[in-house]
Formats: sequence, structure tokens, C-alpha cells
Amino acid sequence: MLFFDGSGDSVIFDTDALLDDSTKLPETETVASDAAHHGVSIELSDGTFVTTLSDRTGIVATDADGTELARSTDCPGVHGEGTVKDEVVVVGCENGALAYSDGTITKLSSPDEFGRIGNMLTTEDSAIALGDYKTDPDAEGYLLQAFALVDTASGKISVTELPDGVGYTFRDLARGSDNEAIILGSDGSLHLFSEEDGSPITSIPVIDAWEGPAEWQDAHPALKVQDGVAYVTDPATSTVHAVNLETEEITSSATLPGAPNEIALS
Repeated sequence: MLFFDGSGDSVIFDTDALLDDSTKLPETETVASDAAHHGVSIELSDGTFVTTLSDRTGIVATDADGTELARSTDCPGVHGEGTVKDEVVVVGCENGALAYSDGTITKLSSPDEFGRIGNMLTTEDSAIALGDYKTDPDAEGYLLQAFALVDTASGKISVTELPDGVGYTFRDLARGSDNEAIILGSDGSLHLFSEEDGSPITSIPVIDAWEGPAEWQDAHPALKVQDGVAYVTDPATSTVHAVNLETEEITSSATLPGAPNEIALS
């Protein structure tokens, strides 16, 4: 699935087909939007299509034939999406989140009047999504000091504060093998928290302390996790580190030809 902000259209295709023949593009299906916008779309296994409204106030779900199933406009500034256990779709809002399941959209409200969730980290076997969390719409800089656990089973959002003086950005959240929340803090450590209640599990020092970026696009430390290994980038030293989350040890490091910005795992 590709979402094009410039048109608001969604293009659906089989990613495996990209490997079948390098000389041609796979067959695609385009779902048009009524206006360009910064949005998201998700297609479920039964053909249900969930996408953002073009005014970014919520989402709409349609079936495989395009018939509308549900709609909600109670999601100002909609941003960030994921699919949790049982293909429940979650999207972030400036006042909490929306969850879509079985033809119904449910509102999950933030505990604060302004409680923005803009990024969702989900797993297939947990009903809880990890989200970043911002309470001050006028705050300067990009460092955040708390995270949200969005429980689609209970319909509640809980918020956990990081240790005093520690922040993170949208690039610094991940999920572990046991669905724990993992955050790369501005103190240079990985902080692991229980997804059940947000209680701290452990902290693992990895890199030196760092400051938030002047602009969100600027290179700053980033985190990805796969198969029990956390990969941490450090633009200040042009390095990337692999951390075994079970032994809490840095197992390998590499120096890069330039400062790393984004990181992805395949």
C-alpha cells in the first residue's frame, strides 16, 4: 500500500510481485480520495479499506465493494496508524485515538484535553498499541517526555512518563519480542517498559546523551528492533550499534560513511 499525499490517493499492490520480475511493475489498484492530504490507508485481509478523511478529522471504512461501513470525525489532526491483534486498526488523534473493528469505529480519549498521538507501534499478537504522546501544542522542539499505551481491548489510553530529564522523538520508539515498549532516550539509553502497565523493566546504556533536532528532518538517533536485537543509530559518531535485548550487551558496531538519518529493517 502506498499513500500519496499529493493526491490523497492510495495505490494497492502485492509487494511480493516486485521480486517476481524486475523489468516491470506489479499490477495496481488505485483508490481515489476527494482531495490531497497527509494521510494513511490500510487494507484488511477481508478487503475492508480504512483511510483518512481528506480534512484530517477522522477515518472512513468501506467494504471490498466500496460500500461505507463506518465513519468518524472525532479525530482532529489524524496521524499515525497500525493494526493490532485481530486486525483492529488504530489511528492517532490530537485527543486520543480511533479503533476500527468489525464495522464499528470506537473513540479512545486521551487523559489530557490535548493529548496527541502521532505515531503507532503495533504487533500482531497484542491488543495494545504504543504511541508517542504530546500534551502541549505550543511546545518548542521535538523531544517528548511521555508515551501512550492504547489498549483496544479495554478502550483506554494510559500515559507513562520517562525518567526526569529524558526525552525522545518519533524515531525512537519500538516494540520488543514480548511486546514491551522500547524507547531510545536522549540520555543515550534504551528504556524498556511493560506494555501491561507501563512499569519500567530495564535501561541499557548504548550511546552518549544527545539533544533534540532543530528540525524534525535533521539527523538524530533512531531505533529499530527485530528478533530481539535493537539497532541504534548515532549521527554524532556516524555509527550504528546492535544491542542484544536479552543479554543487554552491544554485540556489534559499525562506522558509516556519513551521519545516519533514517533506518529501516527488511
